[in-house]
Amino acid sequence: MDAIITLDIGGTNTRCALFHTEKDDPVSIEKVNTSVNNEPAINRIIEVVEKSWPKDRKVVGIAAAAPGSIDVIKNEVILAPNIAGWQDYPLGEILEKHFDTKVLVNNDARMAAVGEWKRGAGRGHNDILYYTVSTGLGGGVITGGHILQGSRGIATEVGHIVLDDNGPLCGCGKAGHFESYSSGTGIQHHVERKIKEGAATILKTAAPSSRKIAEAAKAGDELALEAFEIAGYYMGIAVSNYLHIFNPSCVIFGGGVTLSFDLIMPSFRASLEKHVLNPLYLKDLKIALAELGDNAGLIGTYEYMKQNV
Repeated sequence: MDAIITLDIGGTNTRCALFHTEKDDPVSIEKVNTSVNNEPAINRIIEVVEKSWPKDRKVVGIAAAAPGSIDVIKNEVILAPNIAGWQDYPLGEILEKHFDTKVLVNNDARMAAVGEWKRGAGRGHNDILYYTVSTGLGGGVITGGHILQGSRGIATEVGHIVLDDNGPLCGCGKAGHFESYSSGTGIQHHVERKIKEGAATILKTAAPSSRKIAEAAKAGDELALEAFEIAGYYMGIAVSNYLHIFNPSCVIFGGGVTLSFDLIMPSFRASLEKHVLNPLYLKDLKIALAELGDNAGLIGTYEYMKQNV
């Protein structure tokens, strides 16, 4: 019997799963800090893969979901801003040489999209938009039953559609991106700007976390409610643009900000209905929250590797 090992690599933690190829669910999941005491991240990644390695099966592949821009032709990380030294980083080559098995590297949000498509909220749909809304805003697109990657695998940077080039600065350094309005960071930055301008609020700090802002909104704080309303408004604009291009039957939202999605949903739906070209784009459209939680990327990379071994 064969096995596949999958990795979901983050700036803070890395999770590793062992799958037996005749089963759908992971046999085991290990979690480590991606870096400790400035140790190179690759050392921790190799360590957790070795810990997960089965003694009685052949590993036919390792599939890694990594943050940032990924060149899927070279299995290389073009840039992962939150992992030191990961620019033009040959992750696939390093793992292949160390473990002597096939390695595939892809974007973490795109692999989460595959997981939700195959075994989560997107089951039964072949045209899906997936967004992960947390510190940043990423995602993936399934169209006609195929994952959209582009010629080098750097397609579907869904958080970086430009909504207003005079808008707030995005984490990537450019202005007015979807991420700069509707991510957790975008919500935080809006509140911080308004506090500096003297806006009234029950928030006790000039730089509150998105969790604290959500708590304030649920307590009726006008500034906090405004931040979520703006996030939903721009989300409606961005998603309407993607509906016009891909005409999906299902839109899925994952990530930490979805824990406060009840605060975003009213303005999102109103904005989506306002900006969509034709009501047919919304007819029978499923809008859902992700179902697989932290395991979406691990499951997605497993499904991706199964198709490519």
